[in-house]
Amino acid sequence: MLDVRFIVEHPHVIKDDLKKRFKADRIWLVDELLEDYNTLKKFKKEVDDLRHKRNVLSEEVNKLKKQKKDPKKQLKEVKDIPGKIKEVEEKITLLEEKMKEKQRQIPNITHESVPQGKDETENLEVRKIGKVQEKKYEVKNHAQLIEEYQLADFDAGRLVAGEGFNYLLGKMALLDLALQRYGIDFLLKQKFTVVVPPLLIREEAMKGVVNMTDFKDTIYKVENEDKFLVGTAENALVPLFKDKVFKAKDLPVKVTAVTPCFRRELGAHGVDTKGLFRMHQFNKVEQVVFCDPQDSYILLEEIQKISEEFFKSLGLSIRTIAICSGDLGSKQAKQYDIEAWFPRQNAYKEVTSASNCTDYQSRPLNIKYEKQGIREYVHILNNTMVATSRAMVAILENFQEKDGSVTIPEVLQPYTGFKKIP
Repeated sequence: MLDVRFIVEHPHVIKDDLKKRFKADRIWLVDELLEDYNTLKKFKKEVDDLRHKRNVLSEEVNKLKKQKKDPKKQLKEVKDIPGKIKEVEEKITLLEEKMKEKQRQIPNITHESVPQGKDETENLEVRKIGKVQEKKYEVKNHAQLIEEYQLADFDAGRLVAGEGFNYLLGKMALLDLALQRYGIDFLLKQKFTVVVPPLLIREEAMKGVVNMTDFKDTIYKVENEDKFLVGTAENALVPLFKDKVFKAKDLPVKVTAVTPCFRRELGAHGVDTKGLFRMHQFNKVEQVVFCDPQDSYILLEEIQKISEEFFKSLGLSIRTIAICSGDLGSKQAKQYDIEAWFPRQNAYKEVTSASNCTDYQSRPLNIKYEKQGIREYVHILNNTMVATSRAMVAILENFQEKDGSVTIPEVLQPYTGFKKIP
């Protein structure tokens, strides 16, 4: 979330940015925070005044005792002050919590390079990598194809766990694992540290990573427990350094994890609703970087390039998209998506997202760095290395032969142990 002092001192900046994001309906939050901040200052002054009064009265009591006079009146006032302080402090605590909830509803400040636009139709294509291979024959639906080869059981997945779950079998299971391991090896070469994180995290940690209001329909909550299933490894990796103070010389810190990801909302229904493209559970390799603020936009380009090189190495045609202001999530100051070409749909579809969240996440999680004796909040970036489900669909469509067989990308063959499906 944004620093409340910045909001109070620069309300016009926040309001202008909300308009840029097409979220003018949230401007009232800024005005209310201004009022809350002034009320908070009055409460804190009241507490300071009460403490000062207690000190003055204590001195009076001591003087009266030395003068052999009765300090009964002053003692009664002193005795009443702690209760009054407690009463005001409870008001402060309640008000600060309400202010935090309002702060969480105010998005990050967009970077000046973010294209202006209302929705995804106005996202900006930055570059294309690889040539689209036109198919002269009909490409089979990936779900139909792998069921024919008995490499997945979607009906059993629905029967056992419900819509949006499945069983991958044999070569498809190995292809999923191959993408995971290849993704990790790719990042090890880029000096990332591999982490095995918890898949269940507390609400306090989750609130530091995402806007719970924005994601209330997508996050799985464990009933009767303060636990949430991660929607991405980022949810668990970002709080890894909660309350940590890095030395500037140790930055950037780069971590990666491969985890199952759990999401309640399947998204818009399309031609491939049955299958791997949209699921409640899927596997993903994630990149998270903690860095000095002056380096964060350079590092955003670096981690974006890593994912581009990864998909290029698979032989897939991709394009990079700069997300416009109206399509940008609350935590992001800037975001890129990679879209891969899916020949059966005759379209590019999202496979990764890279974001610079600046200090939006580090502030509530209290993650800082120290430089020349001064402590500031780090900037935090995240990027999907590969969501294996969508990568597998892209492989099944792009490398599908006329007879329905699929050639495995050469870089994955040492990991799969086979060259073709079936």
